[in-house]
Amino acid sequence: MSDRIRVLHVEDDPDLAEITASFLEREDSRIAVETASNATEGLERLDDPDAEVDCIVSDHDMPGPNGIEFLETVRERDPEIPFVLYTGKGSESVASEAISAGVTDYLQKGGGTEQYEILANRVVDAVEKCRIEREADRTQAHLRAITDHSMDAIVTIDADSRIRFANPAVERLFGYAPAKLEGEPLATLMPDRTREAHREALARYCETGERSMDWSAVEFPGKHRDGREIPLSISFGEFEEDGERRFVGILRDVTERERHRAFVEQSSDIVTALDANGTFQYASPSVERILGHDPTEMVGEDAFSYVHPEDRERVVEVFARSVTGDDPNPAVEYRLQDADGGYLWVESVGSNRLDDHGVGGFVINTRDISDRKRREEKLSRLREWTRDLNYTRTVEETTQLAVDAADEIVGAGLSGIHLVNEAGDALEPAALAESVPAFFDEQPSYDRDEPPGTRAALAWEAYRGDEPLDVGDLSAFDRLDEETPAESIILHPIGDHGLFVISSSKPNAFTETDVLIAEILANHLETALDRVARETSLERLHDATRGLIQADSPEGIAERVVEAAEEVLGFSVVTVRLYDEDAGGLVPVAVSAAVKEVLPPRGVFTSDGGSLNWDAFEAGQPRVYDDIETAGAVDTGTGLRSLMVLPVGEHGTISVGETEPGVFDGTDEHLARILATAAETALNAAARTGRLHERSEELERQNDRLEEFASVVSHDLRNPLNVAQGRVRLARDECDSEHLDAAARAHERMDTLIADLLTLAREGGRVSETEPVRLSVVVESCWETVETADATLTVEEDLWLRADESRLRQLVENLVRNSVEHGGDDVAITVGALGGGGEDAGDDEAGDDGTGGEASDEVGFFVEDDGPGIPEAERDQVFDAGYSTLQEGTGFGLRIVEQVATAHGWSVRVTEGREGGARFEVTGVEPAGE
Repeated sequence: MSDRIRVLHVEDDPDLAEITASFLEREDSRIAVETASNATEGLERLDDPDAEVDCIVSDHDMPGPNGIEFLETVRERDPEIPFVLYTGKGSESVASEAISAGVTDYLQKGGGTEQYEILANRVVDAVEKCRIEREADRTQAHLRAITDHSMDAIVTIDADSRIRFANPAVERLFGYAPAKLEGEPLATLMPDRTREAHREALARYCETGERSMDWSAVEFPGKHRDGREIPLSISFGEFEEDGERRFVGILRDVTERERHRAFVEQSSDIVTALDANGTFQYASPSVERILGHDPTEMVGEDAFSYVHPEDRERVVEVFARSVTGDDPNPAVEYRLQDADGGYLWVESVGSNRLDDHGVGGFVINTRDISDRKRREEKLSRLREWTRDLNYTRTVEETTQLAVDAADEIVGAGLSGIHLVNEAGDALEPAALAESVPAFFDEQPSYDRDEPPGTRAALAWEAYRGDEPLDVGDLSAFDRLDEETPAESIILHPIGDHGLFVISSSKPNAFTETDVLIAEILANHLETALDRVARETSLERLHDATRGLIQADSPEGIAERVVEAAEEVLGFSVVTVRLYDEDAGGLVPVAVSAAVKEVLPPRGVFTSDGGSLNWDAFEAGQPRVYDDIETAGAVDTGTGLRSLMVLPVGEHGTISVGETEPGVFDGTDEHLARILATAAETALNAAARTGRLHERSEELERQNDRLEEFASVVSHDLRNPLNVAQGRVRLARDECDSEHLDAAARAHERMDTLIADLLTLAREGGRVSETEPVRLSVVVESCWETVETADATLTVEEDLWLRADESRLRQLVENLVRNSVEHGGDDVAITVGALGGGGEDAGDDEAGDDGTGGEASDEVGFFVEDDGPGIPEAERDQVFDAGYSTLQEGTGFGLRIVEQVATAHGWSVRVTEGREGGARFEVTGVEPAGE
C-alpha cells in the first residue's frame, strides 16, 4: 500500500483553493491536492478512470450542487471514501444533514493558519482509518475464504475449552455441522480416554504459560459423530479476541498417511528414502528381516556402500540420472550386502520425490529377487543343455546328457533314464547319474509284472500315466512299501521310450521351478529320442536304398525293398507289386515271410478288382488305413488290420500291413515314402539302363554297318576310280580331247567325295584323348597343305587349347578350304582367339574379340574371310550334309567341321565377319598352358 494521500479539494474560490492546497501539502508531505471549482467538476474528476483519490475535501456553498448534494452523489458511488465537509458557513442543520448523508468529518473554516494544520490532521486520520478498515475487511475476507474452503478442519476454543468457531471442513471430518458445535466443549470431538488429560493440560498452560510439547503437527485421536476414531495431525495457535484468550487448532485427517505408514512398516519389501547425495534418510523395518541390518543404524550412512562393488558404478549412474531428472522412475537389479557380509540379488524401483515438500527424498522400493535369479540361472543352464540335446546322435549320448543336466541343474543326484526293452516287459537303465552306484547295489531295473507297493510297480504306473508323478517325501508315501534311498522323486514319462527318474536322497528337495525344469527337460528328451530314432532309421534306410541301385533287375530291386521294409523300418507284412502290361495289372514280385502267414495267395490286381493297391497306384498317392475292416478291402477278414499302400511311380506299389489297427504314425509314413521314392528311382535307373543297353547294341550294329560301308567305299569304289583315272592318263598319251579333261575333273570330284564320306563314317566318334595345341601352329600347317591360290592369312591372337591335333587340323583345313572356294583366289582369311582365352586376354587394352565389338567371355577361336559371306536365312543349313552353293562342292566340308567340334564337346556357329564375309566361331574350348 502507498503512503501517498491524494486529496480532491472542491472550492469555488480559486484563491482559497490554492492557499488551502499549499498549506495541506506543507503540513504533511504525503498529501497531494488536486482542486475542482464546483461539485460537477469534482464528479467529473472522480469519473476519470486514471484519477486516484483517497479523500475529498469540499466546500458547502457553491454554484450548482452544494456540498451536501455533492456528498450524497459521492456516497452513491463509493460509500467508504473519506469526505470532509470544509465550509465557511456552519450551522447545526448543515452538520446534521452532512452526518445523515455519511460525511466522514465536518470542519468550519476560521481565521489564521492553524485551521490548515487541523484540516491536514483530519484528512490524514480519515484516510489512515479508511485504509485500516479496508485492509481488515480484506483480511477478514481472506480468512473467511481460507476457513470456508480449507480441506483441514479449523476450530477456535476459549480458555474453558468451549468451541467458539468451526469451519465447514469440521462437518466433513467429524460429521457435525459447525453451528451445532459452537458453544459445545471441545471434548465432544475427543475419545473419552483423552478428555481429562486435555482439560488438565489446558488449565496448566493457562495458569503457567508453559508448553509441555511442540504445538506443530501433534498426532492426536479425534472422534467422529458415529463414534469411530480418526487419526489427526493438529497444529495449535493462540490469540486474543476482545481481550479474551483464544486457541485455534488446524486438524488434518491422516488416515491415509497412517495407512501408508502401516503399509511401509509391514511391507515385505524394503522401503528407503535417500537424500540427493545418496545418504539414507529412512529405512523400513523389513530391512532387518531381509538383510539383517538395524534400520535405525542405517540412517545417515551412504546407501551405495551396501551395493556389491561390481554393481556399484552402474547403480550410482542410474541414481544420478534420476536425480537430474533424466529418468525419474528408474528400475535396476543388483546385489545388496546383508549383515553377514553376503550379497542378495534385489530389484529396486526409485521415485524422485526430492522436490516434494511432503517427502523431500528419493524413495526406493527394494525387493528380494534371489529366488528369481536362481530360477533364471537354472533356466539359462537348461537352455544350454536342451540346445545340446538337439545335436546328439545316439540313444546313449542323448540319455546320458539328460541325466547330467538333471544332476547339474536341480541337484538330482539319483536320477536315471529307463527305456522299455525290446520285449516290452521291463524298464531298463539307459543312463544313470554318477552317484547312483553308491546308493544301489545293482543298477535299478523295473519289471512290468512286479506287485503293487514296489518301486517297479510305481515306475510302470508313472510310465503308463499321462501326467508326471511328484513325491516330496517317499518315506511317507502310502503307495510305496519297498525301501529306497530316494526321498524326493519326480517320475516323468518320455513318450513310448520309457521313464525319466529325477530323484534326490533329501526330502522335499525340489522346488516348483525344479519340477518345471524336469518337465521341460523330459519333453526335450522325448523329442531328442524321437529325432535320434528317426535319424537312425534314415541312415539305415539310406544304406539300404543305396543297395537298390546295385540290383541287376526289377525283381532284385523288389527283393531288396522288402528286406529294407522288414529290417530297417520294422514292418512285417510287406508286398512289392510291379505293373505287368501283358498281365494287365499289378503282379506280386517280392513278399515278406509274414505275408504267407497272414494273407492267402493273391494273383494280379487289376482296375476292376476292387483292390486298395490298384486305387493307390491309379491315384499316384499313398493310402493309409487304420483298419481295413472298415475300408471294404480285398483282404478283409484275413487278420490284417493296418495297411499302408505307396505307389512306386509307373512301376507298381509297395504295401505294408500289420495285424493291429492304427499302427502307423507320421514317421512310419514318412520313412515309407522315402523307401518308395528310392524304389522308384532304382526302377527308373534299371529301365534307363535297359534302354541304354538296347541303344548301345543298336549303335554297335550301326557302327558295324558304317564300317562295312567305309570298306565298300574304300575298296569297291576307289579301285574302279583308280582304273578310270589311269585310263584317262593313257588316253591323253594317244590323243588330246576336251572330254578327257572333263572326265579327269569328274574323277577328282569323285575322289573328294569318297575322302569326305570316309571321314564322316570313320571319325564321327567322340574325342577321348586331348593334348595342349597351339592354334597358330595348326593354322600355318593347314595353310601349307590346302590349295590357297592368292589368298592371304592373318593370325591376330594366338590360343593354346586342349584338342586332338589331327582332328583339329581337319576342322581348320575345311574352314580355310571353304573360304578359298567361296571367297575367291584373293580372299583374305583371319584367324584368332575369342575374348577370354587368348594369350593377351589379361591385357586391359585388348578390348574386342576380333569383331571390333565388346570383348566376349567365351573361350574359343574364329576363322573369317572378306568374301561374299553367307546370307542369314541360309546359316542354319550350312552344316547339313550335302549342302553346297557350288556345283563342284561335295556339301560335306562344313558337316565335318561340325562333327569335329561336337566330338570335342565344342560348339560352332556362323555369323557375319567384319568385312561382311563369313565368320565361323568355335566356342566351349578348354584352354591349356604352353
